Amino acid sequence: MALGACIEGFNTVIGKVIVVDAIHLKSKTKDVLLVKVYKDGNKMIYHGIANSECSKSWTWFLKQFRGVILQPELMLIISCQHMGISNGMNVIFPNTAHRVCAYHLANNLKQHCRKRCDVINLYYHAKYVPY
Repeated sequence: MALGACIEGFNTVIGKVIVVDAIHLKSKTKDVLLVKVYKDGNKMIYHGIANSECSKSWTWFLKQFRGVILQPELMLIISCQHMGISNGMNVIFPNTAHRVCAYHLANNLKQHCRKRCDVINLYYHAKYVPY
């Protein structure tokens, strides 16, 4: 079955860094596209479903994804730290590393620490420290 080959390929070839986020669609129904992004050897692969961005939707979405992961404890999931994603992660991937996206973190700092240039400067200096 082709689906089995896709699942096997994901677990053996795909990198173990997964990014999850949502895209708010500009339609009459105001749906949200829940997306996971990961990279294989050739291209980016996107997968998503339209729903609302809430804990119930994220938990369902992550549960569907969990069904094809053999060793979730070896993965790293990056997100914007939306409460729905965090709640879903705690239920479906309790032992998987979950980190905040640098882009979203920078935007939060700009929004909440506008008058604290020292905090923003420290973030940008730390972000570009060589390994």
